[in-house]
Amino acid sequence: MNSETGVPETSLARGIFGPLGGIVEIGAVAASLESVPLERVSVKNFIIRNQNDVRRILHLVQAIGTFHESTMTLVDELGWHSDHKVTAPSLLLWSGGIDEYSPNMGIPQDIRRMLSAGGDLQLVAFMHALIGAAVAGGQPAESTSNLILEAIQRACTVAGIHESGSDRTTYRMWRVAHLPAILMPHARSSEAVKTGYRSFAHAIERMVS
Repeated sequence: MNSETGVPETSLARGIFGPLGGIVEIGAVAASLESVPLERVSVKNFIIRNQNDVRRILHLVQAIGTFHESTMTLVDELGWHSDHKVTAPSLLLWSGGIDEYSPNMGIPQDIRRMLSAGGDLQLVAFMHALIGAAVAGGQPAESTSNLILEAIQRACTVAGIHESGSDRTTYRMWRVAHLPAILMPHARSSEAVKTGYRSFAHAIERMVS
């Protein structure tokens, strides 16, 4: 149980590993879409090709959340790093329903749209979960923000997003999507939590400006 928020460590970790799994699936499809059909995309091969980034991201996640080794084994339980089929409905889920479900979905145009929306959505969710874990653990904003930004930069690479400033874009999307619900006067967040999130928001803003 985390001392700052009362949230179990495993819940904080699942909140991070969930969108990270989406990022991996999105990246695997984005890297293969032009050469193989969706049903032949190999997540395992993608992980092998990107193992340096994936391993570093997991190392950063553990440092940011100060997670125990036993908590990190949840990745094996979730299984997104092992070979499995990526389907159009799963991409629709990751993309937040950007398209309407149809048995005929899965044409390249639909897939590209879901990859674009899904990449943005899961990166923002990943950043929010990382910052939430850092705040919950009482981590120092300045030094930990460097770790968070490196994790986001590497996650952008894994997701197939190579534009300059993608970490800044992710931060700005996170800022408008999540901060008001935590920081506004009517929010139920404690003052300690509000202070923590503000500290990370300010530190990351300085780093990406």
